Amino acid sequence: MKDIADIVHIGELIAVSQVFQLNPFQMITLIEKGLVEVFETKEDFLAKYGAKETYDELDDWCELNNGKLFTKLK
Repeated sequence: MKDIADIVHIGELIAVSQVFQLNPFQMITLIEKGLVEVFETKEDFLAKYGAKETYDELDDWCELNNGKLFTKLK
């Protein structure tokens, strides 16, 4: 597993944790467990999940203005 700090900036972590209604510690724990995924680009996300109207396998997702996507699995 990569170091979380190499994947996610603290500002991104705080912003997404508010969207997912979690605290930053919970976010880090879910990232470490693989229940929250981080995609560098929308293309990376689409390569894994495809372009669909709904994503039933995801509980929630968030796209930041820098292009990163965070997904929370069910």
